[in-house]
Amino acid sequence: MNDVQSITTTVVEDTASSVIAPPPPLAPETSLAGAGQRWLFELDMLVQSLGHFFRVELHPLPESSCPALRQRDFTEELRIIRQTVLRMNYLSTEVITFLQASIAKGDTGRLTKSATPDMPGVAGSPLVAALYQLTEALFDVRTIIDDLIRAKPVGCHTFTAIGRLLNQSIEQSGFQPAVRQMIVTPKPEIRSDALHKLVAALPDPALRQDLRYIFSCFYRLLRYLDFIQDDLRQDRPLKSTLPIFILVRAEAEALIEFIETRPMRLPNLLPDVTDAFDATVYALEMELQKIYGRELVGFAELHQAPPIYARTENAHGLLRDCFQQSLVALAVVFDPAFDGAAAFDMFQTKLEQSLHLRDDIWRLLCHLRRFESRPDKTAVAPLIERITLFRDTSLRFLMYKDWDEYDRFLDEVQSARNLEELLKTIHLLSTFLETLLGQINMRAVLANHPFDYPSLDDA
Repeated sequence: MNDVQSITTTVVEDTASSVIAPPPPLAPETSLAGAGQRWLFELDMLVQSLGHFFRVELHPLPESSCPALRQRDFTEELRIIRQTVLRMNYLSTEVITFLQASIAKGDTGRLTKSATPDMPGVAGSPLVAALYQLTEALFDVRTIIDDLIRAKPVGCHTFTAIGRLLNQSIEQSGFQPAVRQMIVTPKPEIRSDALHKLVAALPDPALRQDLRYIFSCFYRLLRYLDFIQDDLRQDRPLKSTLPIFILVRAEAEALIEFIETRPMRLPNLLPDVTDAFDATVYALEMELQKIYGRELVGFAELHQAPPIYARTENAHGLLRDCFQQSLVALAVVFDPAFDGAAAFDMFQTKLEQSLHLRDDIWRLLCHLRRFESRPDKTAVAPLIERITLFRDTSLRFLMYKDWDEYDRFLDEVQSARNLEELLKTIHLLSTFLETLLGQINMRAVLANHPFDYPSLDDA
């Protein structure tokens, strides 16, 4: 154990000098038990993410790259894994320190569901022993990863081989069986009294069980996204969020398969319930295609902070909105009076999104029209910034089919060789936005919210 403790010390020193941020400091009113639970949940989440990260088919790669995987260099992906391993080492040492302190004080009952008689000391704690073994395994694999990064390129077979080695080492540590006994177990949970009541009131036990599982899966996926949101808010390195994004994709695809093979095949379902499940599957598939087939493609190779931040923020927002909207849409089928605010502290309805989108399109359209009427070379750069800003923000509220068309206009605006070419493209973009505005105004959620088209000067 002394050798492992020496390794742990080395890892702590290495982590402290790296770009990996330590866990957030405890607020005065936060108990150590709460911090320990959160660290354990994050560690377990990262362990699960590594189980999926080396499945190349889950990575946001362009379709054209699939036949060329044998020639692809996975060095950047290994760099991300190195960052993740460092974070896991840090979390492991924090949890070990916390558990040792809790055991010494006799506070193990605060961390576990109930006080366990087999945890009288460090040696008697299965989780502490597993964490020491996990730390040692991560240290060994990181040494190999460091050598491979220096000797790049890293081929696909080497990348997947490292994944097998890493995941076998984690499995042999016994971490996951040990953590399953703790209160941080990733067993799905519904964090809404209103949803609990809704599910409990369903007369069909099979439907009740399946719906409870679907709702709890959405909550678990959203909890994963909370860690990405924390990184965004605290300005941490964001490329290390890729393993979490891949874990989200794997579990979202598993949820789609569950819906298609379980609740949608239940007998005697009402048509509106069947339609709701079908709509949920369609929405999930479309959003996953947006994010992993477009938004995050090439994410691992990015090096500039602004595009990394924009891609992370957009992908996070799309996933969060999709999961929240899908959960609420299902709940409304069983209780038309259900309010999304009862399920989430921060919930933006389709109405709010549509109002925001409509306003942003109109404002951009006004700026384009103003430029058409008074073309000025000094106004070109600010106008391109506005067009780009819309692409990076409100565009995600549009249908996926509209994304490529807008991007094409943006490319043509940026590559215009003279004012005449620019004005031609601006006119076509204005026509495109006018058509979109008309389509948005026809949305059912805006039926009682007519648009007053504020004047150009007010835009």
